Amino acid sequence: MAVDLTHVQPALKVYPPKVNPWILNLIRLVTPFWLKNQCGIKAVETRYVDRLVTATKKFEEGKSRYILAFRHPTTDDPFAMMHLLSVAVPKEAQAMGVKLQNMPHSSFVYDRGIALWAGDYINWLFPALGGISIFRGKLDRPALNFMRQQITSGDVPLSMAPEGGTNGKSEIVAELEPGVAQIGFWAAEDLQKAGRTEEMLIIPIGIQYEYDHGAWQAIDQAIATIEKECAKESGTKPAITPENRYQRLYDLGLHLVNWVDSHYQTFYRQHIAQSVLDPRSLTPEQSQNIAILIHDLCDRILRVAETNFGIKAKGNTIDRCRRLEQAGWDRIFRNDIKDIEQLSQVERSFADQLALEAYHSNWHMKIAESVIGITSDYVRQHPSPSRYIEVIKLMWSVLNRITERDPKSVFKQSPNFGDRKLTVSVAEPLSVSALLGEYQSSRAAAKECTRKLTDDITKALKDLVKLSVI
Repeated sequence: MAVDLTHVQPALKVYPPKVNPWILNLIRLVTPFWLKNQCGIKAVETRYVDRLVTATKKFEEGKSRYILAFRHPTTDDPFAMMHLLSVAVPKEAQAMGVKLQNMPHSSFVYDRGIALWAGDYINWLFPALGGISIFRGKLDRPALNFMRQQITSGDVPLSMAPEGGTNGKSEIVAELEPGVAQIGFWAAEDLQKAGRTEEMLIIPIGIQYEYDHGAWQAIDQAIATIEKECAKESGTKPAITPENRYQRLYDLGLHLVNWVDSHYQTFYRQHIAQSVLDPRSLTPEQSQNIAILIHDLCDRILRVAETNFGIKAKGNTIDRCRRLEQAGWDRIFRNDIKDIEQLSQVERSFADQLALEAYHSNWHMKIAESVIGITSDYVRQHPSPSRYIEVIKLMWSVLNRITERDPKSVFKQSPNFGDRKLTVSVAEPLSVSALLGEYQSSRAAAKECTRKLTDDITKALKDLVKLSVI
C-alpha cells in the first residue's frame, strides 16, 4: 500500500541489504514468466555477453572488481538485468567452456522513495535481493559506505543506473550523473589502500525495448484520445494516416507545451520570469527551438516549487528535481518528531498542513519531470513505432499527473501497445584503475578524470544503441 504523502509521516527507515537465497532463487525462477506476461516481452536478444562472462570469471579469480552501469529507460529494467545475469551469462559461459563457481548476481542501488509508490513490500524484497537504498536528493554517506563495501568486499559486484532515473527513451542516453565514475575511483582507492591488486572496472550495459509494426493502430488511437481529452479537436478531424501521423503528434505536443506554458504564465507570474520564446511562431523544422522552449518551461515550473520551499535553482533539471524531492520528504517524513502519535491535535494539524503543502509543491516538480522528455526531434529523426510510443507514453504521463485527482481520468491506465522485444548489450569494460594515478595527482585532475570517465561511459552506452525498425 502506497504511503499517504499528504499527512505527516515518521522518518524514513533505511533497510540494510541482506541477501536471502530463497527469495533470490524464487525471483530468478519467476523472471522469465514476469518478462513475458507482465512486461510484454515476446523476445529477448543479448549481445556481447562474452565480455561479462570473462569479467565474471576474473572477479571469481580475484583479479578484478566491477560495477555494472546499466541504461534505465523504463521501470522494467531490473528484470532485464536479472535475465542477463541469471540466464544469459550462464548460457554464454557454457558455450565458451568457462566454468563459473556461482550463479551470477549483483547487488544494486535503488531510490529510497520507490516503496512510497510501489508499496511496503519493497522494504523487505529489495534488501533480500542485495539492494542498497539511497536518498538521491542529499549526500547519503551511509548508503555510499554500503556501496563502497559492496564493490570492494562483496561476494557479487554492484549494479547502478548512471542516468539516475528512467528517461522513457530506449534510443537516447540521458545526461549521466557523475556518481558512478566517482564511486568507481573511490573503490579503486580503497583497493589500493588495502594493498590489493584487483583491477577496478566499470562495465556499461545497454537496455532497450522495441515494438513491432502491429502497434500502429494503437498509436493512432492514443493520439486521437489525447487530442479529444485535451479538447484539441474542433469538429470532425480527418483520420490519422502514415502521411499525417507525425504532424498530428507534433501539433499535439506543441499544444500541450503551449497550454502548460500559458497556465504557468497566467497563474504563477510572481514566481517566474516571462518566457523569451513564443511557441506559436515555431515550425516543425525548428525542433531545436522546441527543445529550448521545453527546457525554458521546465525551468519556470521548477521555480514555482523552489520558491515554495525557499531554495535556489542550482544544477541541471535532474539535480533540481532531486533537491526538491528531498525538500518535500524533509517536511513529510519528520526526523525531528520522535512519536507522531504523541503530538497534540494542534501540533498534528500544523505538521499535516506542512506535509500537504510539500506534497502540492512537488506536484509541480513531477510535471516538469514528465514534460522535459517530450521532444519532437526524437520521432522525426527516426519515425519508428517504438519512438512514437515512447513519446506518447511521456505525454500520457504528463496528463496522468495533471488529472491524478480525477478518479474518472482516462489517463490512469496507460494504453496497451502490444508486445515488445528486449535487447541487452554488454560494452567493453572500462578500467578505472588505469586512470587512478592521474586522478590522485591533484584535485583538478580528479575532477577531470571523473568527467572523462563519465563521458566514456556515455559513449559506450550510446554505441550499444541499436536503431529500431521503421
